[in-house]
Amino acid sequence: MTVTGEREAGSQIKEVAADLLGRKVVDLSPRLEAGIPRWPTHPHTVIDPTVVHEHDGYYCQSISMAEHTGSHVDTPSHVHADRMHQTLDHMSLTQLIGRAVVYHLGSLRLQAGESATRDQILEYEQAHGVALKQGDIALLDFDWMRYWTTTSDAHWYAANQPGLDEDAVRLFQEREVKAVGADTIACETVLKDGKEISAYGHKRYWLPNGIYIMEELANLSQIPTECLYVALPLRIANGSGSPIRAVAFLP
Repeated sequence: MTVTGEREAGSQIKEVAADLLGRKVVDLSPRLEAGIPRWPTHPHTVIDPTVVHEHDGYYCQSISMAEHTGSHVDTPSHVHADRMHQTLDHMSLTQLIGRAVVYHLGSLRLQAGESATRDQILEYEQAHGVALKQGDIALLDFDWMRYWTTTSDAHWYAANQPGLDEDAVRLFQEREVKAVGADTIACETVLKDGKEISAYGHKRYWLPNGIYIMEELANLSQIPTECLYVALPLRIANGSGSPIRAVAFLP
């Protein structure tokens, strides 16, 4: 690259940095700590102050947790044995970065075991003047993080949630989104008292078609219907998923 080219590139980088740093940033990841909700068959999250100043002269914790802990991403390999080539270490870095459309569905007052329909999704889009485009990211705000807790009620959050019916799930596939996230423990899955009623995105329409799934996103109510969404997972060898630090850059 010529000196002139380097200067132009440097100027562009400064413009992009100034634009991003000038925006409001909303943290969409809950704090990782002991006692947080977990899928019933997953191990507990353990964070231990293994190395401390008084004993070792510096501070370092040890962490033990499942790949699917806190705000996290599911890869196709998580559910589908024929998709073991689509593990985390083979995921494109841009898979979880891009324009996001946020569906604030709390006004539907859905209860655990109930589903939002395709018509309700389309009505929301019409009312808010938004629509998903190819390569976008869809974020579902069921207002479910109000049940997030580190008390014994964490088990209830992990066993109960609303989701999407089959036609609504298929709608997002037809729009050719690259990822879908939600504030529930299993995204579009419909759960009631620990019983899985449906999981069309995980099993039929999203993961088998390379649409990645993100779960347990926080603070979705704090962002408008559109944002720049950025989430980066750990690069885990053969990973079925990973915790993510998800953020929204607002207009």
